Amino acid sequence: MANVPLPDESVHISIFCLSLMGKNLMDFVREAHRVLKKGGLLKIAEVRSRFGGEGEESKLGEFFDAVERSGFRRKSFDETSKMFFMAEFKKNNKAPEKNVAFEAKVC
Repeated sequence: MANVPLPDESVHISIFCLSLMGKNLMDFVREAHRVLKKGGLLKIAEVRSRFGGEGEESKLGEFFDAVERSGFRRKSFDETSKMFFMAEFKKNNKAPEKNVAFEAKVC
């Protein structure tokens, strides 16, 4: 959801688990930044194939860069699964860049 009915900086953790399925996934990341407290955590668990499958160049680096430009710092990345990846980001003190864009394959 890109417009959750929560006040700014009101939650400690935001989890996206198989929920970034549309084309506007950066809207969700921006909303997580808005509602997370300073130092709050953003955890993402998603299907790898949306970010490049077998025989395709992975777009995970591009996605991570977009998340980092949106006001987060990557803490960890787990790619041990062939089908999914998990990443954890921490909200930093930098203001998010405006108009950060990224598109993954639509499910």
